[in-house]
Amino acid sequence: MTDNEASLDRSLGRVEARVGDLAEQIIALRKELSGVVKTMEAAIAGHRERLAALEAFRRWMIGLLTGLFLSGVAAVFGYLLKA
Repeated sequence: MTDNEASLDRSLGRVEARVGDLAEQIIALRKELSGVVKTMEAAIAGHRERLAALEAFRRWMIGLLTGLFLSGVAAVFGYLLKA
């Protein structure tokens, strides 16, 4: 085996080792990304539930205030008709 062949084999070995390291890093990053995605999906679901609750409360409050306002208008109208 000549020096060039030995050098080429060493270089190839280093490249293979580096590729192996990079493959392990990619696998670790994919696992971490999957965890982040699951956390984000859970957080988004929680926010959607809170938004739905706030929307329901807003509709309820608009209905209550509309009812109170119309009751007041009806009372004033009734008072004016009696007078």
